[in-house]
Amino acid sequence: MKITLTKLPKSIAELNIVVDETEFETYHQKGFKRVQEMVEVDGFRKGNAPEDMIVKKYGDMIILEEMANLALRDAYVKAVDEHKISPITEPKVTITKLAKGNPLELTITVSLMPEVELPAYKKLAKESMKDEEVVVVSDKDIDDVLEELRKGRATQHDHDHAGHDHDHDHDHESHEGHDHTEGEGHDHEEGKEIVPAELPALDDEFAQSFGPDFKSLSDLKTKVEENLKLEKEQKAREKRRTAIMEKLVEETKVDIPDAIVESELQNMLAQMKADVTRFGGTWEDYLTHTKKTEDEIKADWITDAVKRAMSQLILHKIAEAEKLTATDDEIEVELVRLLTKVQDADEERAKSYLYQALTNEKVLKFLEESK
Repeated sequence: MKITLTKLPKSIAELNIVVDETEFETYHQKGFKRVQEMVEVDGFRKGNAPEDMIVKKYGDMIILEEMANLALRDAYVKAVDEHKISPITEPKVTITKLAKGNPLELTITVSLMPEVELPAYKKLAKESMKDEEVVVVSDKDIDDVLEELRKGRATQHDHDHAGHDHDHDHDHESHEGHDHTEGEGHDHEEGKEIVPAELPALDDEFAQSFGPDFKSLSDLKTKVEENLKLEKEQKAREKRRTAIMEKLVEETKVDIPDAIVESELQNMLAQMKADVTRFGGTWEDYLTHTKKTEDEIKADWITDAVKRAMSQLILHKIAEAEKLTATDDEIEVELVRLLTKVQDADEERAKSYLYQALTNEKVLKFLEESK
């Protein structure tokens, strides 16, 4: 059996295989037996018809094709092992020569896991973070949140007292969605008077209204500051990681297969459909609203899909290089949390997802801490 590998663009491998007539003939008996179990010949129970009767009714080709299928399987396994390739799609087979007493010749094409030539990723990660802003929570940030909390309490106060007298000659009604400030005159609409919202005082009593953990306004301000800091740090982390990955994608050499891009597009499409459903819509209505077909939407996403696919390949390659992987214990802990939230989740798929997510997290953290 002779196997020749040719690497084509887009990480596609073309395998040209020749099985000489002597080796091909070794598949004859097993090929005949398989055909014998499948076909029906008058006068014989299934699986008992002699070869000459089967050939007389169906021709030589039915046995030759089954022989070719058996030889193909062995050839493919040998090709993968011999040439150390990593297929990521089902092989496409073209039989170029199949005749009795002749060699078998065929061509197999298959997409491979692409070779990723990583740049100096630690250096690039460090350079991507050199202009990083320091996270600071200002007094104004805290005051803005407290003001929103006051407005929230004021709105609730109006609702609690809706329909009650306020020592005026007629009822007052607060309308949600109107912006009123203290000291403004009363508006009138259809004979109803609009009462401006009264903001509660910003004091210890106001702080205590948020629960037993807040005994004073100072406690509330401290908590607001903590939450704002966490929020800003999260945004800074996302910005930092985005900058790192964009730089790595830009500098990494990889001939990415169409199959991987298509897989990423299908993931993006599935997520979009889930989002539309979660918000109470249907995918058909969404397509009608956007005036686009599914293929047109996918075409719009090609650039992002390529970047996302490349990012995953890069993270995978760095994880291999730095030996960064999620442990079984880490996966188990997160699996319990996930199954608590999504009780009907497929456990094996969840484990696979968590392995990838946790490993990616380790790689990104490693890049952030690169010196």
